[in-house]
Amino acid sequence: MKAAFRKRYGGPEVLEIKEVPQPKPQENEVLIKVYATTVNRTDCGILWGKPFIIRFFTGLLKPSKHIPGTDFAGEVVDIGEGVTMFQPGDRVFGLEDNGLSTQAQFVCLPLEKVMSMPDNITYAQGAASLEGAHYAYNFINKVRFKKGASVLVNG
Repeated sequence: MKAAFRKRYGGPEVLEIKEVPQPKPQENEVLIKVYATTVNRTDCGILWGKPFIIRFFTGLLKPSKHIPGTDFAGEVVDIGEGVTMFQPGDRVFGLEDNGLSTQAQFVCLPLEKVMSMPDNITYAQGAASLEGAHYAYNFINKVRFKKGASVLVNG
């Protein structure tokens, strides 16, 4: 399969499209054909390794994952042993701040990283909706707004 690939931190010049082995699902994992992914703010931080604190999660001196990508939308094509909640053909999507290696044609993920995708959205809409919703949800749940406060929602 083809995947974006890098061995070091840096800008887009450190990326190359490379042929890599297609993963196989292990126990409690699903193999997903990626139809859409994004290059978002988090992906850029992970690519550059900046701010430096991000490296405590993604690899101190070099990236721990060679294939970038934090979000995806796609279709389950195979399931590992013990998987009952998804079947081949199911539309799924997901996001992980520390990276999921989703900038590839296929990705294997544990069940807790995968959600069913609504039927009324496209793969592109599904992939593009995750990071913003994730941060908005966390922000709203962590901040204590005072009565009468104003909030700008940009999106």
